[in-house]
This record gives sequence, C-alpha cells and structure tokens, in this order.
Amino acid sequence: MFPKYKRLKTKDVLFLTKKRKYFSNWFFGFFYIQQYPNRQYNQISFHVSIKYNKHATERNLIKRAVIKQAEILVKQWLFTKEQKIFITLNKNKIPILQKEFENKNKKDIILGIQNHFTQSFIALSRHLWNYSATSSITEKSS
Repeated sequence: MFPKYKRLKTKDVLFLTKKRKYFSNWFFGFFYIQQYPNRQYNQISFHVSIKYNKHATERNLIKRAVIKQAEILVKQWLFTKEQKIFITLNKNKIPILQKEFENKNKKDIILGIQNHFTQSFIALSRHLWNYSATSSITEKSS
C-alpha cells in the first residue's frame, strides 16, 4: 500500500478527470498531470468500477493486485518528471476482462491482472517520456 501522502485525494481525482489528459492501453486507462514542482514524488490511485463485478471482494482483489504491482513498477521505473496518476479499468474492455478471468482461481487472476497492468504501465511511461520530451523541445524552440 502506498503511504498516504503518495495517494491521490478526492479533489485531485476530480481535477484529473476534469482535465482529461487521458492515456488508454488495453484494459487500463490513465488520467495524469505533472506533479506540483514542490513535490518530488508520484501520487497514484486506482479505481475498479462496479461494472466489473458487483461484489466488493472481487473488485478489491483486482485493486490490491494492481496497487502491489504499481508500487513495484514505480520504484523501478523513473519518469522524467513526477506525475499524479489516476488509474481505472477501460470501461469498453471490461466484458473482455470478465471473460478472461471467468472460472479462474484467485492466484491466476492476480497474476493475469498484474501482467496486463505492467504492459499498460510501461506503455504509459513511454507515452509520458515522449510527451515530456516533445513538450521540452517545443519550449526550447519557442
């Protein structure tokens, strides 16, 4: 579990979703903005929609698996700048995800969701790196 200061507050999540800087990769969607200059750390939160499963225990299983994997990846992966990131399941891909995890045990679900999240997180990191590199190039040329 991330320490409290590394988690997003409700007002941050509302701001991120209103700002609409969004990146989607397969099962996951990422709302993001650059972190405030006085904070030298990333802030991340995750949400599993009730559309995935009406049972909170199933949603929490997914949420815990993703948070655990996010902690590992954030320690390993260096962003060019710190970010505020709100992670959601891509609502268009939820039926595919449900079919994939249908009739699987908890261990297989956890490993599967962590694998999908790792791929999506790496794609997000590349996107942010290219975005920040492009924006710094345009700032220098101005």
